[in-house]
Amino acid sequence: MSSDADDGFPLSLTNVFQEPKGVSSLIDSIPALVASIDCNMILRFCNKPFKNWFSLHDDIYGKSIQIVVGRQVFEQLQRHMGKVLVGERANFQISVKTEKGFQYLDATLSPEFDDRKTVIGFIFHSSDVTQKNKTERALKDYFENASIGLHWVNAEGTIIWANPAELLMLGYSEEEYIGHHISEFHTNKNVIQDILYRLSSKQTLRNYEAELLCKNGSTRFVNINSTVLWEEDKFIHTRCFTIDVTEQKLAEKAVRESEERFKTMASLVPLVIWTTDEKGNCNFLSVKWKEITGQNIEAGYEIGWQNFIHQDDRENIRNSWMRSLSMRKPFEAKFRCMNSAGEFTINYANASPRYNASGELEGYIGIFQDISSEEQIKSSLEKIVLGRTEDLKRRNADLKFAEKTLREKNLELERINNELLSFAHIASHDLQEPLRKIQTFSHRLLDLEGKKISDQGLEFLNRIQTSSERMRSLIRDLLAYSKSNNVEGIFELADLNLILNEVLNELEVKIDEKNARIENSGLPALKVIRFQFHQLFLNLLTNALKFSRIDIEPHIVVRSELLRGNQIPDLLGGNNKIGGNNKKYYHITISDNGIGFEPKFSEKIFEIFHRLHGKRHLDGTGIGLAICKKIVENHSGKIIADSRIDHGTTFHIYLPA
Repeated sequence: MSSDADDGFPLSLTNVFQEPKGVSSLIDSIPALVASIDCNMILRFCNKPFKNWFSLHDDIYGKSIQIVVGRQVFEQLQRHMGKVLVGERANFQISVKTEKGFQYLDATLSPEFDDRKTVIGFIFHSSDVTQKNKTERALKDYFENASIGLHWVNAEGTIIWANPAELLMLGYSEEEYIGHHISEFHTNKNVIQDILYRLSSKQTLRNYEAELLCKNGSTRFVNINSTVLWEEDKFIHTRCFTIDVTEQKLAEKAVRESEERFKTMASLVPLVIWTTDEKGNCNFLSVKWKEITGQNIEAGYEIGWQNFIHQDDRENIRNSWMRSLSMRKPFEAKFRCMNSAGEFTINYANASPRYNASGELEGYIGIFQDISSEEQIKSSLEKIVLGRTEDLKRRNADLKFAEKTLREKNLELERINNELLSFAHIASHDLQEPLRKIQTFSHRLLDLEGKKISDQGLEFLNRIQTSSERMRSLIRDLLAYSKSNNVEGIFELADLNLILNEVLNELEVKIDEKNARIENSGLPALKVIRFQFHQLFLNLLTNALKFSRIDIEPHIVVRSELLRGNQIPDLLGGNNKIGGNNKKYYHITISDNGIGFEPKFSEKIFEIFHRLHGKRHLDGTGIGLAICKKIVENHSGKIIADSRIDHGTTFHIYLPA
């Protein structure tokens, strides 16, 4: 396959079928749509995604591209063909109206040249961008219809875009807002300088407070969140979210004006409500304070409240309070406090910082209450929970140990599977090649020097050929066994009678040689992996023909019946038992009148490499029935064998219906 030296795009795909099979598979694995079309607009090749996208079959080669892709796509291709036919590449987007709505392709047409650089066709290469287009439209719609104000500003401070929400908030039209410097709309011009400086320094603005001018002369308080879109080190534009907090600011003012009313109302609450100034000194206590402590309210002002805390708790509470105050964090604590009777009770206090409109700390506001009764109840509940928690810990420990054991087993199974795959690779590539050479050169030696070799040498040479052929059969069967472990094949509804007929056609010569008679009373249609079931029938029928009796012509019978699980005899035993339920199963039997085997070997025959008959009597690798077992298990079924010496063998296969 040749390449264009300028852009690396393939010059020709016409020989793709003469390339190794892996190249065609590679092109099929590309997610893009690829096709080769000649100058007469005839399709020469296309990959699997192209077929899938246009719902094509394998018999479309040699047809007009207009028929293949339909009128909508063809008309859009035609618009760019003039450019391609003079040796230039064309990039464009294709839209197709379907029952699901419009679908879109980003397409490229690249000219295909012969050795004289004459255009002989073109390569169609495209990607489905339907979802991308939908996402871009949805994103644009989201920004245009967002309820929060959005605008973009370039590096010079000029507004280059704003959404309707921003214009509505300030009352301007697009012409009055977009294209103007952002400073025209800020009451504080220094704020703009600070914002642009921070953003140019690649900082991110979070809730940056500003005041904007509206068209009607009023102002709006806003919080600005903004970042810059950079292309490498080039400032493209800002991305600013403008959140109107005017109502919030007015509410804060109202709160300050009603603070006195709040203190009056707080006195009616059945808790101690307390506040502090910005330094942490208590400046308000509700009347509940006197009821709890028996002391005047003035005694709790400043830091006097700490004097009523138990001596052992006092230092910890003081440190916790000072830490919250210095960090402007909420305060929360439990401690013992003296009540009006002179006894210590358990109390709970919390407080949160308060800020003014400028963001400066005004102090703390909090509550204080006696929780002795609640603590007693909590202590009792904790004892109950603790006992149950210990029990859960023990159970969790047992569960974790079981999970660890399971993970170790899974890792071991994964290691074994990896080793098997590795061996399959070696068998496929590294072992078969030297065997092929042994067979090839031994045949050549026999052809060239056969007359010169002694009878004993010929016998040795024949043994080499026989052994290498046996080794090759063993490798093939090992590969088939390793592939039978793969359950990732495609399950599809298949008529098992058709698969059986394919196998019978494949074995036609052996059947004629043995003068065998094969009966099929009918098989069901099941969801199966076709190639695996082909292998299953092939192995079982080959065995039946191979192990036939010399004095009796082979007679093989295939039957099927539908059973419920509780109708299945307990032939499987142990963990393999599938009887005792009402689930439906197909019971397929393959019976012969061959040499049979002793019943004690009914399980051994399914083990890999196990052979009941020596290789001097019958050929084989001892892997075929192991493959059968794996295939049936891949289909959630079971297989067992029933046999007696000189009375034939019956294989019972149970598969979920």
